[in-house]
Amino acid sequence: MRPRLLVLCLGFQVLAYVASGSALAGPALDESAPATSTNPSAPEASATTTAPGKAIEYGVGIRLRNVRIPRAELQLFTEKAGDAGVSNVGFGVDFSRRRGNVELQLGFEFEHLNPDEGVYIEKDKNVAAGDEADFVLSPDHSNANLGWFTFEFSFFNHAPINDKVAIRYGAGAGLGIVTGELKHYNMICNGATNDMSSPGCVPPVSPFNGSGSFSPDGNGQQVKYNLPPVFPVVNAIVGVQIRPMPKATINIEGGIRTFLFFGISGGYFF
Repeated sequence: MRPRLLVLCLGFQVLAYVASGSALAGPALDESAPATSTNPSAPEASATTTAPGKAIEYGVGIRLRNVRIPRAELQLFTEKAGDAGVSNVGFGVDFSRRRGNVELQLGFEFEHLNPDEGVYIEKDKNVAAGDEADFVLSPDHSNANLGWFTFEFSFFNHAPINDKVAIRYGAGAGLGIVTGELKHYNMICNGATNDMSSPGCVPPVSPFNGSGSFSPDGNGQQVKYNLPPVFPVVNAIVGVQIRPMPKATINIEGGIRTFLFFGISGGYFF
């Protein structure tokens, strides 16, 4: 049994939000329109003049985010998916180009993506009928820590509420490079059902002390999932931007970054 829990979940989110991500894009970066002026009394009456555009600014920022995959979402692809889903904290930096209310951002971020330790049962499998389960291990019990390092381009627009606060929204895309591993035990469940998988699907070793049996194909060894080395990153983000000073920004935002997230970031423009 080799369920691809994170792969399936990732694929679902990419398909669900690729289409919606592009809908959040705002106007073009060079949004200023030329203004024309004619003066019949001037010698160059037929000439046009262009109004000066808004200044371009470049900035740098840091971000802190909580990345989540709810258990209910995981169970769209499994019969059982642990007890608590996925919740990890990520951090990153970004570099921005701002002109007026429009911002183009290059971001780099890293976070762990470890699911909750416990019993995971593949879709359409029944452990009471003899199907196997996976007991996914936490980093503390596997010496393996799954994560990814990402880079992405994102495009943001801002709708000012006043000179200090604006609604911030945008979209983007990039790539994520998988780091570390995710490991599990292949388990034969004894006296268990899909709804009541503990202790019958839990390993019979310390510190778990369950009553399940190791599958012969795993032979009691920890088995790592064969995950792709690279995942797509798809952004669809909405939030609030606060400008305590003209050059400083604080962003409170959430949305999709392939996975659900919410977080805070801050930046300074030069």
